[in-house]
Amino acid sequence: MVTTLKQENKPIVVKQYIIDDKGRNVAAIIEIEELNRLEELIENLSDIKSIEDRKNEPDEDYENYNLKN
Repeated sequence: MVTTLKQENKPIVVKQYIIDDKGRNVAAIIEIEELNRLEELIENLSDIKSIEDRKNEPDEDYENYNLKN
């Protein structure tokens, strides 16, 4: 079973970078809509990882499982 995720090929839009005293980027400011999009993407990826991790587990009939418990 191959699980795929349809995603937009849209880069993360950074409004401003925060830099340290050596000029290195240490943080980024993004809009709330962008944060929400990233949170949804992370949640979807987590769900896919859970599915992939369990794909080799044996199937169990719901009726039989219900009788055991």
